[in-house]
Amino acid sequence: MSVSNPFDLTGKVALVTGSTMGIGEGIARVLAHAGAHVIISSRKAEDCARVAGAFAKEGLSAEPRVCHIGRMEDISAMAAHCREQHGGLDILVNNAVLSPWRTIDETDPGLFAKALDVNMRGNWYLSVEATKLMRLRGGGSIVNISSVAALHPDKMLALYSTLKTAMIGMSRSFALEYGEHNIRVNTILPGVIETRLAQAFDDAARATILNGTPLHRIGRPEEIGYAVLYLCAPSGAFVTGASLVVDGGLSIASH
Repeated sequence: MSVSNPFDLTGKVALVTGSTMGIGEGIARVLAHAGAHVIISSRKAEDCARVAGAFAKEGLSAEPRVCHIGRMEDISAMAAHCREQHGGLDILVNNAVLSPWRTIDETDPGLFAKALDVNMRGNWYLSVEATKLMRLRGGGSIVNISSVAALHPDKMLALYSTLKTAMIGMSRSFALEYGEHNIRVNTILPGVIETRLAQAFDDAARATILNGTPLHRIGRPEEIGYAVLYLCAPSGAFVTGASLVVDGGLSIASH
């Protein structure tokens, strides 16, 4: 089978969690430019509306929808909305994350449970709902946004790194179980990307990152979006259970 444009998402419905800033917003914009109708989602209604409105001004198809993936009732409401308003779902990008900055000794059970609810339970059960919605439309693609911290943990990010590692296993398991329904599941592991977090680095920290990155620059949010596009479009039709590192070479050069 050949297609005229293997990166065309015209007619597809995509849900990107945590898409009101940074990597998530970059992913959503790339998918929208490829023709998808994108559901902009995060915890705050005003942020969702702001980003969806900005997309509309660019001539892109988007809608705002609040969903706190740490709350099971929000996941159920999002699934019902996709079923009733769109007849299913084609693409899910699990990008929303909680990133506790703590030593292991400082990681108390309450923080552990909160991070687990968002970074693992939320992604797991939203993906379960997505598989049901995708079967209504003949298949689909789930992309889980992990991190190079899954390969090389950082101090103060032990819990984050642990749960990002778990996402790789989750992707592989879902890919195995839902492949027969034409549902593909993959993982992207970003390196340091130009987001609000990266902008907080001081000059010394930024210099260390740049010196340890073979491409000698920090990535852009849309570059993670292009990787997601490849995995969700016909271009990635035979790719499932894979983990794609997008880090400018940081993970191979600095460890």
